Amino acid sequence: MSQHEPNQAIENAEDTSSLWVIVRCNQNLIGFDADCVGNMIALPKVTRVPGTDDYMSGTITVRGSIIPLIDLRVYTGQKSADEEVDEFDKLMDQRLLDHQNWIQELKASVDEERAFKLTSDPHQCAFGKWYDSYQANDRFVAAVLAKFDQPHKKIHGIATTVEELVAKEQLDQAHQLIDQTAAGELQLMVGLFDEVKKAAREASRRRIAMVLELEERTLALDIDEVVAVESISKFQPAPPQQTDRLGIEKIGRRDKDDELVLLMEDVAF
Repeated sequence: MSQHEPNQAIENAEDTSSLWVIVRCNQNLIGFDADCVGNMIALPKVTRVPGTDDYMSGTITVRGSIIPLIDLRVYTGQKSADEEVDEFDKLMDQRLLDHQNWIQELKASVDEERAFKLTSDPHQCAFGKWYDSYQANDRFVAAVLAKFDQPHKKIHGIATTVEELVAKEQLDQAHQLIDQTAAGELQLMVGLFDEVKKAAREASRRRIAMVLELEERTLALDIDEVVAVESISKFQPAPPQQTDRLGIEKIGRRDKDDELVLLMEDVAF
């Protein structure tokens, strides 16, 4: 379901009393009773309010009404989306520097006639290990990351070829290969690191404000994505730490794929 059409899905459902609005909060799925969910809009401008709890982002204006906005990530003990993007930027900058240093060290090993000791395996460098395990929630970020595969493998792959050229005393050819790779694949990686940082920041800006109409108050939640509006028929008790800290008493399992959903029945922000 498109994250821009959640209200339509609720209105068309025959029995909303049994439905849950399932949202993504970083790597977690959290469900809210559909009866409590009102508007869902692109996250508007936030007015900060000093002296409030750390999970209170501030206030937003929805249909002329000023309502408080809660950062669901922070409320559930996770890093905010802004913090995560800042850390992602720093991580990508460091991984780029790693590969610039890798090329320089390969060149120095040829100049100084010594063994090259950095990894030639693209899966064993710090970026490769991260790349193999990371799963992007945003499809645009995932699409940019997919572009890294070939140039990254080709950069590491020249180490073996350079060693073979040095063993044959073909130093000019070794230097030429290194220089070509630095001007080609490495520069392509430079552009891709910039592109993926931009994609991650743009993904963060596509967050949603989900308005909850509760008995005594109206508030909005800053969420990453609306995943679905659906019924849940399988439940299990929540771990004590989630019951104590978040007030979540049970966890649901989605019928389609058995994914776990933290169910916030009695919203008491």
